[in-house]
Amino acid sequence: MSKGMKIVVSGIVFGLLPIFHGLLPPMIGPAGTGQPTGLPGPWISGYYSAQNGVLPVSAIPWTKYTHILHFAAAPGVDSDGNGNGTVEMHYLSQAEINALIAARPASKQVLVCIKDNNSYLSAFAQSTAPSMIATFVSNIVNFVSKNQYDGVDIDWEHNINVTQYSDLLTRLRSAMPTKIITMAAGNWGGLDSVAGASYFHVDQINLMCYDMDLGNGFSWYNDPLTQGGDSSVSACDWRVRPFTIAGVPASKIGIGIPFYGRRWAGLTQAGAGVTQALASKTLSISSVYYRDLVTDGARWQPQYQFYDTIHNSNYLSIPVLNEFISYDGVQSIVAAVSWQKTQGFGGFMTFTLEYEYLPAQKGDARHPLSTTLCQEVFGTCP
Repeated sequence: MSKGMKIVVSGIVFGLLPIFHGLLPPMIGPAGTGQPTGLPGPWISGYYSAQNGVLPVSAIPWTKYTHILHFAAAPGVDSDGNGNGTVEMHYLSQAEINALIAARPASKQVLVCIKDNNSYLSAFAQSTAPSMIATFVSNIVNFVSKNQYDGVDIDWEHNINVTQYSDLLTRLRSAMPTKIITMAAGNWGGLDSVAGASYFHVDQINLMCYDMDLGNGFSWYNDPLTQGGDSSVSACDWRVRPFTIAGVPASKIGIGIPFYGRRWAGLTQAGAGVTQALASKTLSISSVYYRDLVTDGARWQPQYQFYDTIHNSNYLSIPVLNEFISYDGVQSIVAAVSWQKTQGFGGFMTFTLEYEYLPAQKGDARHPLSTTLCQEVFGTCP
């Protein structure tokens, strides 16, 4: 979940929008104590990008969420670029932290996300080394306490050391027995092993069920829910499976939903081969925010809107522009909640709140995906 991430496909670099990118029902208190947090039912945790310039703190849809994950701080580094056990502000500003905490309703929780340091991807591993881990944990605890956060979300995705990550979670729980600890994860880098060994220290393990379409050699959906019997494609059920196999209880797993989609210019359907198109440079791939997609009059038209009932994904197929765009819409969210309930998963995570925000609308229409998710999860949503 890095801002300004670029992805290389067959030697061609495509600039993409920010992507990641993190309690048991009924809501379980910190450290798995079984004490209620005061929030009924499953969780919906939403990432709020610091200094995003689009969605002000005053417009956060608090009633649609149980937890807001403030994205993001990072492990700090010394003058040589080595992780030194500190926590740096990274995207955060003190003024926004203060405003966010002041706006927090009494029944909601705000966590600080600590993600990989964009410029120094080894900082997490260096700060969790045996000689540095005690300092790092102390600084995380102080950062959370000083800024009045309700806990911490760990988003370590690069250069993962499984043993050190598990040690980090163990020490955080010991140091913050009454705080909420969550993690963002995917089926790479041994994160399933970390979750399997440490789930009892973590309240939410939110799985990043997106970016399923990259690196396949063919066009695909950004966030398909199920493989539909086809083991050659990626989907959320495929991403979840290693975690349940590792022993993570379903009730600790959150299903990640992206509020951005993917535009493929140069083809019109999922499953189309891309090697030749890439070689001839007739294909480009880019991300698109939901807010921009639904306000694009040339593309957001009924005749272009489709839904794959096998893999459960919304998409646009636009022959006149020779484009295919996958995205999460009402149908895919309804399907995801139905699946979550059937499987007994603990909740949901969304990335990120500002990507869906439609300031020209009023009321719930400003947050259409969050509203649908909340209504489906809880039955009614204020």
